[in-house]
Amino acid sequence: MKRRLLLAALLLAPLATPAQDSATAPLRLYAMDGGTLVNPDPSWANLTLAEMKGYTSIPVPAYLIVHPDGVLLWDTGLSDGLLGQSPEETVRGPWTQVVTTTIREQLAEIGYAAGDIDYLALSHTHFDHAGNADDYSGATWIVQQAELDSVDFDNHAQWGYLNGLRDSQKRIVNGDHDVFGDGSVILKFTPGHTPGHQSLYIALAETGPIVLSGDLYHLEAHRRLNRIRLTDFDHALTAESRASLDEFLERTSAELWIQHELMLWATLKRAPLHFN
Repeated sequence: MKRRLLLAALLLAPLATPAQDSATAPLRLYAMDGGTLVNPDPSWANLTLAEMKGYTSIPVPAYLIVHPDGVLLWDTGLSDGLLGQSPEETVRGPWTQVVTTTIREQLAEIGYAAGDIDYLALSHTHFDHAGNADDYSGATWIVQQAELDSVDFDNHAQWGYLNGLRDSQKRIVNGDHDVFGDGSVILKFTPGHTPGHQSLYIALAETGPIVLSGDLYHLEAHRRLNRIRLTDFDHALTAESRASLDEFLERTSAELWIQHELMLWATLKRAPLHFN
């Protein structure tokens, strides 16, 4: 009789979606395709083409972190609105932007909608990391005070993609910040590329701890050759942030994932697959 009652209960129970099941699941990380930036001139990187191993495009990823206490979106890629546009229509400065799938579509494959995102954290507010930020203005934006102060919301030509965040709920921080209070997801304050740039530490149980670089380094060559982009906001701050993060990486045995590095991106499994 007890077995029949248990079977009936299982049959009547609703099937859990990934979003519904997040409260009991272990920490998960999803890598999403946020587009590609193309620029044949390597001077943007303060590198030669040979030092860049000959490639002229860089990936623009976004990441979803699912924690038992909430869902965090890290960076948002290039604008979903670029999907289907010709290269001539997508030029921004020296870059051609290429979008072949949207962040919204990839989130839906995992089982999430924009309204399911509890927290939004941007490594920084440049267009390739915040292109879809408006879509997630219902989330709490965790932002460094210095980065928030650097944004001129009235300058729509420069910062229009952040319009929705102007009046969003914010958690304003100064320095490192433990997102969920348990040491598993920590924002690391790494200014230099922008005034309030940050990187993200994630303590994954099976994969091991990792740090998402934002733009502290754009490419592996920047780290290997100790090269800094000429357009960084403050070169001395970038150097200090790199040294500080190197100490943190050594202390935690975390692996650095350089977000724009094509060779790394080619090895990562993509959503809806995930890292534990």
